[in-house]
Amino acid sequence: MPLVRIEVCDFKSYRGHQTIGPFHNFTSVIGPNGAGKSNLMDAISFVLGVKSAQLRSSQLKDLVYRGRRLARGTQEGSDAAQQDDEDEGEDGEGEGEGTAKKAWVLAVIKESKGKEWQFQRTISTTGASEYKLNNRTVTYNAYNAQLIQLNILVKAKNFLVFQGDVEAVASQSPKELSRLIDQISGSLELAGEYEKAKEAQERATENATFNFNKRRGIAGEIKQYKEQKGEAERFEGLAQEKDELILRRTLWKLYHIQEQLSAHAEEIKRQNGTLVGLRKEQRAYEGELEKARQEQAKARSAVMSKEKRIKKAEKALDGKRPELVQVEAQIAHSTRKRDSAQKMIEQVTKDADKQRAKLATLQRDLLAVKNAADAAQEAQRRATQSNLALSEENLEEYRRLKAQASVLAVAERQSLETLSRDEKTASRTLAQAKDKQEQLNAKKAKLSEDEETAKRRRTELEQKVAQLNQDLTKARQDLDNQQAERTRIAKLETEINEKLVDVHNKLLQAGVDQKESERETRLKETLQSLQRIFPGVRGRVVDLCKPTQRKYETAVSVVLGRNIDAVVVDEEKTAIDCIEYMRNQRAGQATFIPLDTIQAKPINDKFRSFAKGARLAVDVIQFDPSLERAIHHACGNALVCDTIDIARHVCFDKGQEVKAVTLDGTVIHKSGLMTGGRSSHGNGKKWEEKDVQGLQRVRDKLLGDMHELNKNKPRGMADDTLLAEITRLEPALAVARDDLSACKLRLTGIKDEVKHCNQALRQLEPELRQAQSAHETLRERIEALREVIDEAESDVFGGFCTTVGVDNIRTFEERQLKLAEQESAARLQFDTQIARLTHQSQFEEQQLHATEQRINSMQATISTEITNLATYEDTKQTVQEEIEEAESAIADLQTELKALSDQLEEKTKSVEQAKKVAGKATKALDQVVKEIATKNDEIEKLGLERSSMYRKCRLEEIELPLVEGNLKHVPMDENLRDEVAMDVDEDEEGTQSIKRVPDYGIEVDFSSLDDDDKENGSSEVEAELNALIAKVTADIERMAPNMKAMDRLDDVENKLMETEKEAEKARKDSKTARDQFNDVKKRRCEMFNKAYNHISERIDQVYKDLTKGKAAPMGGVAYLSLEDSEEPYAAGIKYHAMPPMKRFRDMEQLSGGEKTIAALALLFAIHSYQPSPFFVLDEVDAALDNTNVAKIANYIRSHASESFQFIVISLKGSLYERSNSLVGIYRDQEVNSSRTLTLDLTQYDE
Repeated sequence: MPLVRIEVCDFKSYRGHQTIGPFHNFTSVIGPNGAGKSNLMDAISFVLGVKSAQLRSSQLKDLVYRGRRLARGTQEGSDAAQQDDEDEGEDGEGEGEGTAKKAWVLAVIKESKGKEWQFQRTISTTGASEYKLNNRTVTYNAYNAQLIQLNILVKAKNFLVFQGDVEAVASQSPKELSRLIDQISGSLELAGEYEKAKEAQERATENATFNFNKRRGIAGEIKQYKEQKGEAERFEGLAQEKDELILRRTLWKLYHIQEQLSAHAEEIKRQNGTLVGLRKEQRAYEGELEKARQEQAKARSAVMSKEKRIKKAEKALDGKRPELVQVEAQIAHSTRKRDSAQKMIEQVTKDADKQRAKLATLQRDLLAVKNAADAAQEAQRRATQSNLALSEENLEEYRRLKAQASVLAVAERQSLETLSRDEKTASRTLAQAKDKQEQLNAKKAKLSEDEETAKRRRTELEQKVAQLNQDLTKARQDLDNQQAERTRIAKLETEINEKLVDVHNKLLQAGVDQKESERETRLKETLQSLQRIFPGVRGRVVDLCKPTQRKYETAVSVVLGRNIDAVVVDEEKTAIDCIEYMRNQRAGQATFIPLDTIQAKPINDKFRSFAKGARLAVDVIQFDPSLERAIHHACGNALVCDTIDIARHVCFDKGQEVKAVTLDGTVIHKSGLMTGGRSSHGNGKKWEEKDVQGLQRVRDKLLGDMHELNKNKPRGMADDTLLAEITRLEPALAVARDDLSACKLRLTGIKDEVKHCNQALRQLEPELRQAQSAHETLRERIEALREVIDEAESDVFGGFCTTVGVDNIRTFEERQLKLAEQESAARLQFDTQIARLTHQSQFEEQQLHATEQRINSMQATISTEITNLATYEDTKQTVQEEIEEAESAIADLQTELKALSDQLEEKTKSVEQAKKVAGKATKALDQVVKEIATKNDEIEKLGLERSSMYRKCRLEEIELPLVEGNLKHVPMDENLRDEVAMDVDEDEEGTQSIKRVPDYGIEVDFSSLDDDDKENGSSEVEAELNALIAKVTADIERMAPNMKAMDRLDDVENKLMETEKEAEKARKDSKTARDQFNDVKKRRCEMFNKAYNHISERIDQVYKDLTKGKAAPMGGVAYLSLEDSEEPYAAGIKYHAMPPMKRFRDMEQLSGGEKTIAALALLFAIHSYQPSPFFVLDEVDAALDNTNVAKIANYIRSHASESFQFIVISLKGSLYERSNSLVGIYRDQEVNSSRTLTLDLTQYDE
């Protein structure tokens, strides 16, 4: 028996120290739900080192026993005892009775040789854990090592199956199954070593490949450096030739600069003489202009002052108009308020008349009742006097006899007295009920009248609300209509403004086109100045070339594009100088094409005869050969085609990426984009006078439309009036609605009071009938008693009655009593009527007083509004008069403004005339000043150019021959103001001095310069020199030698030797890493395949044993298949199970029981590989029927032995009845703990 027993102390639901066992080969653990069966499995897992997360607890301290809390009652304690400790933990709020501080579990395991091992694990509530092996404290590693020796693998959990693990095994993926076998086989422990070896192999292979490529690259470098050595020697010869040519060109330029400086100085001296006379004329003209401007300023000031007064008056007028609108709105509001009050007075006066009439009626009725009461009282008095009168002797006799009769029928007399009192009480109750009935009827009648009044008031308020709603809706609709009209006009204004902007732009464009000739004139003048100052300026492209035929003009202008106005210069330095000159002179902008640095692609000769009707653009242009680079740069390989079809044929059919231009100006660009139309260069669009006139007519029409829209635009005052009306109507409507709501509430209250009166009357009727019946019953009983008493008294009063002359004494007494009762009843009736009429009269008087007060209040309101109306009318009259006065004043101011404007216009004409005269004088003066400035600029430019050449010689180390001086005196800073003295200010006579340029004390030796070069200063000489320099430079640039080729050659050869050594070392490292990886891979595959082969061989037999029966004696079929046989642990393992007498299907399509059987077969097969000495199963039969449970029981019974122990937790009798022993677990409610019982079933074996 591998697992002998389990001892627990305060573990989960087990309180105190308990021993569970002994366990036999096949032991079943049974018990009701919640008894603690699964806690036993947790105890076995706990003592064998399983983590707390797998023991249905978040931390180890939750495993310590905690008793139930004493605060709970007996019933709660009983209920708590029934909770399942395996599924529900304590909430941790306080500690109950018997709560422990620590828990431990001891497992006794017996080896096959007979030696016993005691494994004990202790945990405290603080979370501390302790491991003991044979009562000796050890580390977890030693503890786990001993378990591994017993083939108990904690990580693989090869000794137990928890609840739910069967379903998890049945539904796991191939990758998860592969990992399970990887763990069972132990090959998973090699995963880290495997990954490291694989990574090392990849790094070594990558390093070897890198060194191989590096060695091949170095060999190529050696070959390249050998070729560069000869080229460097040729380069040095060409460099010396280039230096000689540059020196010759520098001397030639410096010589001619010196000559031009002297010529410009003489020209400035001559122009200064002309400048003095022109300045005198200019001063005279400017004096006249200044005088005219002063007069104009005075006239303009008067006009502006008058305009300000008009604007101020208009602003004041605009401020008065809203006041008029406000006053009119106040008048309308007061009028409506007065009329409403008058209507209300009429209605209330009618109500007051009705109340007076009703009060008069009540007062007449009250007076009539009082008179009737007085008459009734007088009649009663006379009747009493006319009754039978007795003498003193008869009265004395009546009293004596009455005393004798009082002792007769005593009981009846007492009953009569009692009933008489009750009768009086009932009579009062009946009278009160009748009075209450009359009051309710009167109140009901009054409420009916109030209800009618409230209904009339409600109807009036509803009509008023409807009228206000109608007025408010109309006002809002009018406001919306005005706003919509304003929006429509604003939209039309926007459209007209857009059209006006378009027309204005077209008119401006017409003006620009008309001034184009002036722009071209200025550009030509600037170009002439540049050509005069800078010798290297050739001219514009459009002036330097022309088409061979007239039909090519449009096409050539399109081909040249923006370059048609570009200026061609010899050198880039000349272009920079020209740009600086134009910037200083503010002469506009221009594009420059320097011939020495411009990049021009060579012409492709194949396009000369590529297609019929297509020719190169450069072939249809005539130009000087020296300009070839500029024309090639502007035209490129562009083609001129006769028609668009030819252009399409070249670009689309032949697929040539070339710019094609037709004779009419249509372009097909290299990208395939097509552009139509004619070039705007040369022959620009001409604007005809009639087009300009048409645009002006359109502009005038649009301005007229705009003026008409401004007249039709809704006035802002109308909006203010409507807004004021809406502002008045909205609160009036709100007040009317509130009054209507209050009236409806009052009407509802009146109806509720009427209902209450009716209900009270209905409730009073049975009370009245009951009181009437009680009163009549009492009267009958009183009459019966009186008859008995009267019979007794007849004998006593017989003689007395004969003497008095009455039939009997009762007749005498009734006559006297009746008179008294009649008097009392009459008095009561009249008093009640008088009180009711008095109360009604007082109420009506109060109502009439309230109505009169309301009438007085309304009359006061009418008086107030009449006063307000008079005030508002006066205010309105005042505002209207102020507005009329303001309008009249504005008209007068506008008349005065018109007269002042006419004067201003005359002064303006005088100023313009003076401007023209002064402008002509200024223009002549400016022309002379400009010519002098041009000469000075040319001197400055020549000086800057000379300084630049000195600086360039110094920078480029050109050996310039000098008579005296040193180039070191030339500053390296290119600041114009430091080099050139800006002493060009005018002297007292208005002349300008000559700019002085520094020479830095340098005198150049021109003796080495040929006489031809000194005499010829044309650009052809410079072009020739530039061509020679460019040719040598091009040869040098094409060579591009490496002057350090020899030094680099030795370094590269040494580097090659080092690289070969590194490559050999990397190859050896790669082989070593590959061998190590293959070794780890082989060992891991062997371990994995060993376990897989064993499980694969066992799975089918185990599945057959679990599924065979009478119907299928051979059982089912189960097998495993690898997805990757080379590295099986990296891929998945598919598990296939086919139940008996069923076709093959996927695991997901099996039933729950079939999945469980298949999963158990896989678990048993896995456990058969390096099996642990015992196997614990927790309710694995939960999803099985009795037949399958019996098969599982038979399988376990047949395989259980001394070396292979089964411990099964089950609730199925068909399973645990086949076991060798039973461990029963129950719940002891008294101590709130799980308890165990053990039964050996082997003694019952047959």
